[in-house]
Amino acid sequence: MAEFVKKPAIGGYKPVTGGSSDSECTHVILTLGEYAGLKREISSAQQAAKNAEYNADKKIHQIQSEAQSRITDAEKKIAKNTAEWEKKLAAEQQESALQRELNANLLRINRERANAERGLKPKKEHTGYIVLYSEEKDYPYRQDGKLCRARLWETTLQSPYPAELAEAAARRQLEEELFPEEDEWLSAKLGITGRYRDSYEKMRVEMKQEPENPLFQGNVALAVQQRLKRNFRSGYWEAMIVHTKPLSVVPPDMRAGRIRQSS
Repeated sequence: MAEFVKKPAIGGYKPVTGGSSDSECTHVILTLGEYAGLKREISSAQQAAKNAEYNADKKIHQIQSEAQSRITDAEKKIAKNTAEWEKKLAAEQQESALQRELNANLLRINRERANAERGLKPKKEHTGYIVLYSEEKDYPYRQDGKLCRARLWETTLQSPYPAELAEAAARRQLEEELFPEEDEWLSAKLGITGRYRDSYEKMRVEMKQEPENPLFQGNVALAVQQRLKRNFRSGYWEAMIVHTKPLSVVPPDMRAGRIRQSS
């Protein structure tokens, strides 16, 4: 059993009565066996700590390895799926381009046939659009709660597209050709210089707020007033464009009087 003692300045070790809590205790005397046992406990504890650290590091490496493996598998799967989708997208784009080319060829053939039937020359270059008539229209609108009228113009264009063409297709085609987003407007040949996409009432408000705006200085088409007409007598779709000023000089090749009358 351990013996708690004190070492005085002179003489040997002397026991203390309070044990390890005694304020005069300076040393602990152990037997050889107790000392050896204590060393074994310390060594065992140190080894246990090393084993715990090793096992912890091993577990961390295992978790990291498994996580990296899952990440790698996921990346491979994503890369495979991406490659498959890119391949499908490329095929769809190729098919879409082919379809657009076919549609463009069909539209071209249809336009040339319509031009030939109406005697429009040269049939391969003519747009296929002609002005049937352009007339003044009284347009009612409200201003400050009062009913007013504005004198606007309505121009009817005959398109090269047969009345049998579906409404959605005709509407899309006329929009793309009369008012394309990137190319020059076909309607610009008639002096249409701008297009307003909201109501006439709102345009009048903006005209007062921005009198110097170049848009309002020219001949402005009102998009919301534009209409289509399916003329089964003539056999072609027609577009009615409402605009703020009379047309400028209509090009000779776009005048209805040049159409060859069918028997």
